Amino acid sequence: MAHITVENNTLTIELSTMDKIWAIHGGLKIPLSHITSARVEDENGWDYWWRKVAGTVAPGLKTAGTFFADGGLAFLDFGTGRNCIVLETEHETYKTMIIQPDDDPDRIAAEINRRIGR
Repeated sequence: MAHITVENNTLTIELSTMDKIWAIHGGLKIPLSHITSARVEDENGWDYWWRKVAGTVAPGLKTAGTFFADGGLAFLDFGTGRNCIVLETEHETYKTMIIQPDDDPDRIAAEINRRIGR
């Protein structure tokens, strides 16, 4: 699971050591001005066909890394696929980010949406 913080005008996603290994990626910092929406969803609500670029896919255990979906890159980091934060962005490498946080996802999504004016 990832630790997500919102400070000043930046969203920071800190991955655990194992998540960094599975994702073949470090943490992420995204300006809030680049986030267009944040919502909480479960995996069964996603209408994507993922193609792995780099990372790990172990269904029901861990999905982490860079994936191609619906015309853009996506960053995924989730285990069970429950209570994940889905971020839609612009002007970023990743069009979509789906993260399973280590804290209350509803609180995090509400804070992001409040800060971006949604």
